[in-house]
Amino acid sequence: MKAIEAQIKQACERIAPLWPLQNFVAVNPFLGFTEHSFSDTALYFKQVRNADLTLSQAAYHQAYEAGKIGQEDLQAALNTAPVSLRKAFEDNNTPFVVESLLASQSEDNEAPEDMYRPGAFSAYLDSRMSGHWQHLIREETAKWCAAYFDKGQAQWHFPWKADNFYLAWQSAVVHDRNLTMAGFPGDIKSLGELPSEPRATIELAIREMEVPAEMVEEWLYRICLILPGWAGHARYLDREESLRGRTGYSMESLLAVLLGYELALYRCYKDDEDCLLGWKRLLIEEPVILGQSELPLSLAKRLVWQSAYEKSVEQTLRASIGTPLSATKDRPEIQAAFCIDVRSEPFRRQLEQHCPGLHSMGFAGFFGVPLQHQGSNQTDEQPRCPALLAPFIQSHDAHDKCRHNHSEQQYAAEASKRFRETAASCFSFVETFGLTYGVKLIKDAFGLKATKAAAVDTEPAAHIDSDTRLKLATGIVRGLGLQDRCGQLVLLCGHGSETRNNPYASGLDCGACGGYPGDVNARIACAVLNDPLTRSGLASAGISLPKDSVFIAGMHNTTTDEVTLFETDHVPSSHSGLLEQLKEALKQAASGNALQRATSLGCKSAEEVLQRSRDWSQVRPEWGLAGNSGFIIAPRSWTQSADLHGTAFLHEYDPASDPEGAVLENIIAGPMVVGSWINLQYYGSATDNGHFGSGHKAIHNIVGGVGVALGNESDLRPGLPMQSLHNGHDLVHRPSRLHVCIAADERVIDAILEKHPEVDALIRNRWLHLISLGSDGKQWKRCYSLGNWANKKPARLTA
Repeated sequence: MKAIEAQIKQACERIAPLWPLQNFVAVNPFLGFTEHSFSDTALYFKQVRNADLTLSQAAYHQAYEAGKIGQEDLQAALNTAPVSLRKAFEDNNTPFVVESLLASQSEDNEAPEDMYRPGAFSAYLDSRMSGHWQHLIREETAKWCAAYFDKGQAQWHFPWKADNFYLAWQSAVVHDRNLTMAGFPGDIKSLGELPSEPRATIELAIREMEVPAEMVEEWLYRICLILPGWAGHARYLDREESLRGRTGYSMESLLAVLLGYELALYRCYKDDEDCLLGWKRLLIEEPVILGQSELPLSLAKRLVWQSAYEKSVEQTLRASIGTPLSATKDRPEIQAAFCIDVRSEPFRRQLEQHCPGLHSMGFAGFFGVPLQHQGSNQTDEQPRCPALLAPFIQSHDAHDKCRHNHSEQQYAAEASKRFRETAASCFSFVETFGLTYGVKLIKDAFGLKATKAAAVDTEPAAHIDSDTRLKLATGIVRGLGLQDRCGQLVLLCGHGSETRNNPYASGLDCGACGGYPGDVNARIACAVLNDPLTRSGLASAGISLPKDSVFIAGMHNTTTDEVTLFETDHVPSSHSGLLEQLKEALKQAASGNALQRATSLGCKSAEEVLQRSRDWSQVRPEWGLAGNSGFIIAPRSWTQSADLHGTAFLHEYDPASDPEGAVLENIIAGPMVVGSWINLQYYGSATDNGHFGSGHKAIHNIVGGVGVALGNESDLRPGLPMQSLHNGHDLVHRPSRLHVCIAADERVIDAILEKHPEVDALIRNRWLHLISLGSDGKQWKRCYSLGNWANKKPARLTA
């Protein structure tokens, strides 16, 4: 039925995709809810998952006592609060004033209000009979997911992988006796007798369990929440297919498997009228419907406190930007473009201090080159571009012989790694190799193991046709504003990381490169921009770069702060002095930045920071993007005098050269949205790590090479580990929705929002804060929605 097809699709699209560990990408865990307000979603998640989108009341009062939230922030939050929050106070006869918020300190010791409402039949049955059926269904389904979606970690391959997941499960489950041994009351053989098409099984469950048509989408989503981690991975697989113009069925298959178990359980109790009536009352008569429930006062107060905390963050950001410096029009000798990543901001500041004539810039770290890169292993396909894009440019390692030799070495290394990861080898491996392996552990623990230099055998040319080269070059030049001001030596510096024993290592690489380092992208971008034919094409299009402008690629290792430069032998002798000047400045900046980071990492020296990346026992090799709270789209001269403490994404943008906002539109619809994804993943992982994060690193188990589970659990954990957010005493990442500050007038921004309603929804529903700095940087106007700015009376603050 077409209606059911649409309901299945909509239910599955509420699940946020979960990227595999190989290229872990920060993703907004609330991705399917941005069309709804932040406050409505906070209540809904509390009801359907018992998950929190705010900190505890005690945490806000602690911030207040520490001076991180002031009374003026609380008042500002009340002044701009949406109608739903004000109504919650009024309905409970509580004055909507600062004193009411401060009085809530006495509520710290009260038990939190239980808002959770089970939706799946197994969850209702467990709550009614103190059972464990949903846990059993979750663990059994996760077991089959781990076997089917395995990326090569398992030594014994699942024999039915050629089929879709649903058919593979159907073939395997009838031979399994776990459910029977656990006392599952349903008929296991009946699972193999379900329809052979997953959608037919879904339709069968809907009919037999008598779910009303208007509740199907909601119910199917709640079924997905039985196994949210693996559902996220299945959603990722379907999304990848969709980006490439194909249809994926992983989510539908997983949903059918879960419903197969639910239906088998339901059939056991279908004659128990009291049981069925109770479940249907929750599902039908008292349903949880997003946006149609009244906010409880306790949650409304925490939402106001969260807003007050973000007002404080906003004031700090506003003071940091300050008055724009007058930018020099002189041509710089050296320019350096870094990723907009918040870790680049302090490094850029150090570099500018050690090379005063250098002009640094911020740009998405894939440098406008969306690559599908093939590594030394022939099966190692790496989409090195933002998750919002499908790569269309092919690249690969340089030479077939090199690839062949490296492939054999890599295969041997991967085989050894897979052996060490298996349960059977945990004790026997070290026992067999004895003290010889102990020496390795000691070397790694103390950072004594030598590290290999960054590979330089990637071919930059990548056989890109001339038209594509010209298109890429035009995008890079206009995005960085080089058509008006291009230096003699221009560094395009990607970034990556170097850590040991870290399943989330790719999460420290470049998010703009899909969880891979940005070195290949930077090198291909430089090859394109240095190409004489491309330069000629640019000139024909009215973009004339100086003939003596030379582009050079580099990579910033964010855990060690070392910068590697590539193809330096291609730099002409006329630029050798500038190259040496740049190398020395990079070296000094690395030492300065590492020393500055040492304090936050609890280190005593820059050398200790370097050792952390090589220590297999280190749970905090670096802080990643912790602390991110701002995204500034403006000329560097506007922020150059500010110390933003690594909390802001910085994207170069000159409003004078983009009067109609064509370049700005690309930044808002691309990098800004990616920045919001990163920000909200950190936000959710900090407010409720149990639901949106991945818990404690010490008990992480890698599952199928796909993701991590905690201890003996089987579901995948979707977000960041606590060690990426917390120093053991306090949160390092204070959750705050992103503040996007744009060097443009409201007219230009409104025209862009009108063309991108999905971005307007992020603002209107308060998933991020958008502020116009004006084209001169002298204003601070908040946008509440398209055409609705702070200097005007808001039509209605409903979000």
